[in-house]
Amino acid sequence: MPVSAPRIVRETREFIAAHGEDWPGWYVGISVDPSDRLPDYHKVRFGHDRWFCREAFTPEEARAIKTRLVEDHGIDSDDARDEAQGKFLYLYRKAPHTEP
Repeated sequence: MPVSAPRIVRETREFIAAHGEDWPGWYVGISVDPSDRLPDYHKVRFGHDRWFCREAFTPEEARAIKTRLVEDHGIDSDDARDEAQGKFLYLYRKAPHTEP
């Protein structure tokens, strides 16, 4: 279920703060289906790695939220890896086995 941009930003900040504030040690992206994208593309291990996901109302809103997090906090990201029609903003703590 989609939630507002301010709520996504707040919850993302709270999640990272609760798990250590090493902002550049996290990766943020946008996907149509993060349940496939995280394990298949980024090699995130559910049940082992720290990850977070929220649905925005539109792809444009998801991109704006991501841009804000990257610019304000230096979270790692790569626009070329995002799915253009994705509304799900996801992030995970980078680890030796994740990509990137």
